[in-house]
Order: sequence, then structure tokens, then C-alpha cells
Amino acid sequence: MSNPADERTLRSAVTRLGNLSLAGFALAVGLMALVFALPYSPLTLVLALGVPVCAISAMVCGVRALHGKTPSMRLGVMWQASVVVFGIVGGVLAMLYGALVALFTVGGGRGRQIRSFGRALLAPVVPGSAWTQDDIALGSCAELDDSTRQALARQWRENGRTEHASVAAFAELTRELMVLGAPPALLASAQRDALDEIRHTELCFALARALDGKEEGPGPLEAAGRNLSGHLGSRTAALASLAVSSLIDGVLHEGLSARVLARLARRCQDAEVAAMVKTIAADEGRHAAHGWDVVRWCVAEGGVPVVHALRGAAKIVADQAASAQSEGAKDGSWERHGIHGDALHDEEYAKAVADLRRRVANLWTVTAPDVSRHTHQAEP
Repeated sequence: MSNPADERTLRSAVTRLGNLSLAGFALAVGLMALVFALPYSPLTLVLALGVPVCAISAMVCGVRALHGKTPSMRLGVMWQASVVVFGIVGGVLAMLYGALVALFTVGGGRGRQIRSFGRALLAPVVPGSAWTQDDIALGSCAELDDSTRQALARQWRENGRTEHASVAAFAELTRELMVLGAPPALLASAQRDALDEIRHTELCFALARALDGKEEGPGPLEAAGRNLSGHLGSRTAALASLAVSSLIDGVLHEGLSARVLARLARRCQDAEVAAMVKTIAADEGRHAAHGWDVVRWCVAEGGVPVVHALRGAAKIVADQAASAQSEGAKDGSWERHGIHGDALHDEEYAKAVADLRRRVANLWTVTAPDVSRHTHQAEP
């Protein structure tokens, strides 16, 4: 016969383990709720790491608490606990994956870029007239002093380098979309966006030549050839990676460029420069809309794990971002010449980030985007 005292001790131990299991699950759910509710900080990543630890610990305690139950009861409870644990852990890991991808994408935002560990890969500026065929009349810029003209020319060439690198980024986007079986409308949008970037590059370098007379353009983008990404792992991971890069480079960076340039076009004193900036702003706005189309398609294809990755990416996006403008532009005095200042950049960046987070928060019930037509309007 069994000892009653031993049975009471066993029941007490099982009860404690059961209570620990429930407490662990509750803590995991609570931590996950905090991760989604809190703004990004290093603390949110620590909390996110704590979720799978608590969930797995809860499962271990729950399994141990089942000791002495019948095999059928044990199997049923273990199956239910496994579903809950892996659901929680999977969501958090997907969110951390999205945050990691965003961490190496979010810096240096001027549209889509080819990057290596977060650093944008740009071509050198070399002598040559291939990219400076446009004749741009300077108007009011012609009266600037020589040092200002030289500084403005350098900044426009830097802008041109980023536009040139975006051509390679859209080519890479096309390749990734084809690997994942994207519909033809998304492919056509990416191809047209690449052509827009070629035109932007020509305009930037032509304006720089009009300012200082130098026939220069972008050289070979050799670094991009060594940085072409491959798809490792599952299709879902590839969809999540593409969704996050499109969210950051397409929706945020290109959307930010469109916002800033649209306001600059109204501040330019030179009519021809204003028209050029307005054209580029419209193109960048269309590119941002195409980026959102890619995000929605990835979510429709990959489901909840892709949504978790996007939510992790939205958490990692900083509330403020440093502008990469030269010193002469930071105070806004060059905005009449089409080069933005820090205050304008910061104001529009805050709006762009708020819009990005709003969109990601509404992605739970997303359906496949209507990409049957090749023209898209930006989401209001």
C-alpha cells in the first residue's frame, strides 16, 4: 500500500509544478503584450528574449506536473501545451528576425540601396559625360558665389550616387520577386522604378555639372556584385526578409524622399530645379506605393510569421534619424536650391515613421493587393 503522506507530498509537488506552469505561460503572454505595446528600446529586445524562455520553462513544468496521469491524458495535455508554446515562441522569433533584418537596412535612408551590414554601397564618382547629357539652366543659382556652387555640386553628386545605387537595388528586388514567384505587375513596377532611378541619376549629375562645370558621373558599382544575396532557408523566411527590406527601403526611405522633395519643390526659387525636384518626388512616391504592394504580397503569401517580422522591424525603426547632408545645408539655407535642411528632414521623418507603424499595426487582416493593373496610387 502506498503511504498517504507520500501521496500528499506528490500531489503537493504536482500542484506546485502546475501553478508554476500556469504562471510561466501568463508571464510569457504578458511579456509578449509588453513587447508589442512598448516603443522600441533595448529593453523591448530583452523582454522579447524573455518570452521564449518563460514559455519553454512553463512547458517543462507542465510536463513534469503530468507525472502520474494516464498516458492518454498526458499526451493530450502535452499536445495542447506544445501548440501554445510553439505559437508564442514562433511569433517572438519571427519578430526578432524582422528586427534583425531592419537593423541592417534602416541606416542611411535615400530610397532602396544595396547594403553590406547596413552600409550603403555606392559607386565612385569618375570623369565622363555619359550621365551629364541634360542641359539645365541654373536661373537664380547662377549668381551664387564659387564656394557655394562647389558645395552644392558635391551634394548633388552625392544625391546622384544614391540614385545610381538604387538602380542595382531594384534589379535585386526584381530577382528576389522572381525567385518567390511574384505576379507580373510587381515585376513590371520594379523594372519601371529602376528606369526612374536612372533618370534621377542623370538629372542629379547634370545639375552638378551646371553648377561647377565638371563632367563627372558614377563609376562601376563593383561592391554590389559581391553583395548579391541568396535565399537560404525556407520560403517564409525569404518572404519575411523581402517584406522587411521593402518596408524600410521602399515604404519608409522612398516615402520619406517623396515627402521631403514635395515640400522642397515648393521652396525652390529656380523654376527648372523646382520642376526637376517635383518630378523626382512624384517618382519616389510611386516607388513607395510599389514597396507597400510588395509588403502586402509577402504577407498574403507568408501569413502570420511575415506579420510578426514586420512588427519586429517597426519596433527597431528609430523615432529620429540623422540627416547625411553637408554642413552648408543643415540650417535649411539651401532649400531654395533644392537641398533640404535638418529641420525639414526630421519633421517629415517623424511623419513617415508614424505612418509606417500605423500601416504595420493594421496588417493582421491583410489580403493580397490588387496588382492586376500596372499603375498604383499611394495609400493615403
